[in-house]
Amino acid sequence: MSKFRTVVAVIIMILCGVAGLFLGATLNNAIGGCILGVLISGIACIIYVLDNQDKK
Repeated sequence: MSKFRTVVAVIIMILCGVAGLFLGATLNNAIGGCILGVLISGIACIIYVLDNQDKK
């Protein structure tokens, strides 16, 4: 299950990076939008994993 969470987190970050790239391009800052999208989605994935850890 841990590998699945990692793969899903990476896919989400890639998709948010692409979306941020296009959104940032409309605001004349494509790389900034890409970085911001990846940063926000990465932090959200980290918080999700910390809140939903398996109790052993």
